[in-house]
Amino acid sequence: MAGRSKASIEVRDLRDRVVASDPGLARLRQAVSAILAVGTTVAVESVVVAVVGPPKQIGLLALLLGAVIAMPLSTSVKESDRRVAAITVASGAVAAVTGAILGVLTAQVHLLGLITFTLVSFAAVWLRRFGPRWFTLGFLGWQAFFFSLFLDPPVASLPFMVGAIVIATLWVGLLLVTVLHVDPSAAVSRTVVTLRARARAAISAAMDVLDDPEDLRSVRAMRGQLIQLSEVSLLLDGQLSTARTLPHGLRAGFVRRWVVDVEIGMDEICAAVLDLATHEDEIPPEVLHDVRIVLGSLGWADTAIALVSARELQATGHHGIPAARRLGAAAILLLETIDQWDHPALRPDHTDEALEEGNEDDFDAVVTLFSGNLPGSAGLAAMTLDVETSRRWSPSRLRLTTRQAIQAGVAAGLSIILGELISPQRYYWAVIASFIAFTGTATSGETVRKSISRIAGTIAGLVVAVGLANLTADSTPLTAVILGGSIFLAFYLQALSYTAMTFFITLMLGQLYTLLHTFTDQLLVVRLEETAVGAVVGLTVSLVVLPASTRATLRVARRAFLASLAALLDACADHLAGVPRGGGSRGEPEGTGTAVPTSDGSVPAEVGTDGGVADHDGGVADRDLLTLVVQTSADARQVVRTHRALTRGRVFGSDREGLRHRISVLGSADSIARTLATRALATPPGCSPQLATACREIAAEARHLAALPTLITATPRRSDTGVGQRVGAILDALPNDPVTDGVRITIRRLGDSLSLLTPRST
Repeated sequence: MAGRSKASIEVRDLRDRVVASDPGLARLRQAVSAILAVGTTVAVESVVVAVVGPPKQIGLLALLLGAVIAMPLSTSVKESDRRVAAITVASGAVAAVTGAILGVLTAQVHLLGLITFTLVSFAAVWLRRFGPRWFTLGFLGWQAFFFSLFLDPPVASLPFMVGAIVIATLWVGLLLVTVLHVDPSAAVSRTVVTLRARARAAISAAMDVLDDPEDLRSVRAMRGQLIQLSEVSLLLDGQLSTARTLPHGLRAGFVRRWVVDVEIGMDEICAAVLDLATHEDEIPPEVLHDVRIVLGSLGWADTAIALVSARELQATGHHGIPAARRLGAAAILLLETIDQWDHPALRPDHTDEALEEGNEDDFDAVVTLFSGNLPGSAGLAAMTLDVETSRRWSPSRLRLTTRQAIQAGVAAGLSIILGELISPQRYYWAVIASFIAFTGTATSGETVRKSISRIAGTIAGLVVAVGLANLTADSTPLTAVILGGSIFLAFYLQALSYTAMTFFITLMLGQLYTLLHTFTDQLLVVRLEETAVGAVVGLTVSLVVLPASTRATLRVARRAFLASLAALLDACADHLAGVPRGGGSRGEPEGTGTAVPTSDGSVPAEVGTDGGVADHDGGVADRDLLTLVVQTSADARQVVRTHRALTRGRVFGSDREGLRHRISVLGSADSIARTLATRALATPPGCSPQLATACREIAAEARHLAALPTLITATPRRSDTGVGQRVGAILDALPNDPVTDGVRITIRRLGDSLSLLTPRST
């Protein structure tokens, strides 16, 4: 029995890790789509080739072209509406046919083909300005042109190539609206499962911190888990923008509030653990024992044990240790929040009227997904371009997509020239490496990282490919299995590691050449040389030709976050001061939130026994605050994301640790502000004008910080005190009040946090 129980625990933990690393199983679906589309397309094309009976070489060309078109089409078309997906697929057929015709015709004159290749590379990137569909169309057109050009097929083969493209798009289109169609409501449910798995992973990391407080890696791992939890939360919020994505009986407003409460519960638990770990020597062993029981039962999903242990931890006070009570209260909040999802009857908005209205409540969308994924830094990078004060014909007036298109065109031209010096037959590998460097990137730092990752993945892939080629040389079935597995893993790992994706793509090419009996060690060496040249060209062009600065993008991200933080604090101040923020709200019942524990573990007054806020004005004010909470979190994510592109792999610069510290402070401010907003909603409107004044003081400081060119030399707005002391003076003058104590403590924490960015002048 013990062995069986241990095995089941290991299986559950493995499942948690897989689910947590793949929000909504999107990567798994993408990998399955790729292998299914490619395999079945080749089978369909084979039947057509057998019936039509073209020459053997042209028939093989048709099979390869069909597979080349099926792969990106099946993985890049992600519209949840079948009609929209069908339109994209039909448009993709037109783009691919156009690219193939251009490739075949211009290939007859070598120089003309190379010039056209450069122009096609420019156009494929320039089209991205029109949205995700055009991103797909541009890449399909470029892929078809590239394939047609480097194979140099005769003009007589053009009808067969066009036929192969049409058949491939028709077949993949059929798959996308049937077996590969993504049910949006199922995607939401899967993302919720991921959110819960990520929360358990964060609790596991918190237990590691408690076990070894001196290990800074454990602390960073716990904070990393919270960042990833926030990303899953934002992904889920982005999925709510379309009403039909929600399962029956759920409303977007409830789901948003539920997600925010889960984040707050996890923020509070991890913050309490960090506090306990910091003062572990001063805490009695029995308290730490009880804390570990709570964390362990939370992580193992033993709800009954966790709830009893958490209530005991909160109620007993444990020798007056606030962090222990705070952890108990946070665990109760998390358990009650999760219980609302598992048992719909417990939801605050579970009424007949709400269910009849379904998903028709007003919902202010914050996060706009790009092909089902969270947005990148392109929007922020575009904001770094100073176009207003530039002259009419100045390069500074060029939009980001135009700049990237010029970069892609220049990189393609240089890659062709340098690639042909290495191998006139294989120069296209250099062009691919340089072109792909500008796919999914917006700043020079991101392009550099991607180029380096491509070189590293290619080197590792070549080493393994040589060994596998010798192993599978006489075994076609084994070659086919490795080929399919490489395609699957390349797409499954694409979002996690571009190096890993490149590794498996290189492995796939090695097996493909083995299958075609053209594999040689020298061939793979040429691939490495061409890839290295193309990657170096790509990163050099990104740094020299109309670059979008990563550091400038980080400044824009920081300013956007601080502006959102200020707006959120102003909204909290309006609520605390009783300033109206709008009228009633259709379909938004009062008290849709869960009580948030104060820092000492107590529960604010005026909170109902079911966890909902007692009869206070809700409506638009609640929704505005929650919308601002999500916006602030989205902006905080962009700060962290851009920071990664700036510091990872950086060799020069003495402020790396200082930059990491400032980013950490901003991330902490985001989590504290999220808690503050929810605690403010748990108080009656107009309950404390003084607390409102403190919120506005911090909001003014956030705007002051946003206006600074850099935080390295930040100084206080006033020469005598920092924001922490100014806010502390306001709060110290207030009497204790059970209704507002939680808000007061959280405001003090936020003021102290921002004061770390503006050291006191001496």
